[in-house]
Amino acid sequence: MKTVDSTIEPGETVVQVVIAVPIVLSMLLIAIQAMLFMHSAQIASLAASKGASVAANSQGDVAMALNSATITAAELGAQLVGLPTAIIDDGFASVQVRVEVPNVAPFFPSSVLRQGLEPLESFVEEDDR
Repeated sequence: MKTVDSTIEPGETVVQVVIAVPIVLSMLLIAIQAMLFMHSAQIASLAASKGASVAANSQGDVAMALNSATITAAELGAQLVGLPTAIIDDGFASVQVRVEVPNVAPFFPSSVLRQGLEPLESFVEEDDR
């Protein structure tokens, strides 16, 4: 009978797997959660920017801005937390959108808030320039 000279003790592989698998799985879930957070933040930024742009182009129409932000978020598959807010102040249109972040790993925020800011467009006659 031949024996194999090995530096691995019996049962050592099981212990390594028991320790390594939860660590690797946790790292994978955290990476997925970070990706979901960044994706939700991008959707919120786009919806807020689109809403602010619509408000700036429509001479400060808040209803159109809110509708545009809501539709943009819905088309991209995001779930809004509350209603977007729009403010027209000092020549600027500002829209804030809060989007829910799907939860895969604990200890991450459940929502993300982004704001879009655009200057109001004004038409100036050629003679007035």
